Amino acid sequence: MKQDIKAALLTAVVYPGAGHFFLKKRLIGAIFSGVFSLLLILTLKDIFAIAQCTANEIVSGKIQMSVTAILNAAHEPSAACAKLAEYKYVPTMVVVWVLSIVDAYRLGRKLPAIKAEVKS
Repeated sequence: MKQDIKAALLTAVVYPGAGHFFLKKRLIGAIFSGVFSLLLILTLKDIFAIAQCTANEIVSGKIQMSVTAILNAAHEPSAACAKLAEYKYVPTMVVVWVLSIVDAYRLGRKLPAIKAEVKS
């Protein structure tokens, strides 16, 4: 497999920046990975805030303590909890991921072939 395809696939399937690490472009790989990780942490923070809001409604008695009521609340959160569900970082995460794939492919085509190191 050519290195440009391999770098793009590593970035697409594993994590943004993985293809850059394969191409030994560690700084740009670390930047893509770091930015994506920060956005992922912020998104998870929002998800946990929604879960905490729903848990508070269960404890306060607004949501019954039954499996079906809790599942319904998870699928359709109340208005107060739904305000927390903006997912405002997800589009930026997609953009960073796509840019990382394109850049890894571009760098893979530009750099000379990386030879596999064989240790005897």
